[in-house]
Amino acid sequence: MENGLAYHFVIGNGTDSVDGRIEIGSRWTRQIQGGHVRSVRFNEDSIGICLVGNFEETQPTYPQLVAFIELVGFLRREVLPKPPKFFLHREIPGEHTLCPGRGFPAKRMHRLFCSPGKRPRQRPG
Repeated sequence: MENGLAYHFVIGNGTDSVDGRIEIGSRWTRQIQGGHVRSVRFNEDSIGICLVGNFEETQPTYPQLVAFIELVGFLRREVLPKPPKFFLHREIPGEHTLCPGRGFPAKRMHRLFCSPGKRPRQRPG
């Protein structure tokens, strides 16, 4: 991509980086918009976090989930000026993907990070 890695953060699974290690992408350090979804509007004001793995075939590792929960919690408490909306890639309007996959604990993450009544509509699959 023109500005390199599409995401602001990547959380390793032990394949090419330490399992659960949060790697900070240059989009975060340079404070530029993400490239992680098709929507320019969403890329302009959202933070892209990638967990390494194919979660149609496996599940995130325990260290990945712990790191993800800690990272999102930190961003919500310390960085963002107001409570953010939380979406999975497949929940973004106009996206045609299964990402992050059926092995990702979507319901649990929505319980943790979405206000009651504010959960995005789940697409089947």
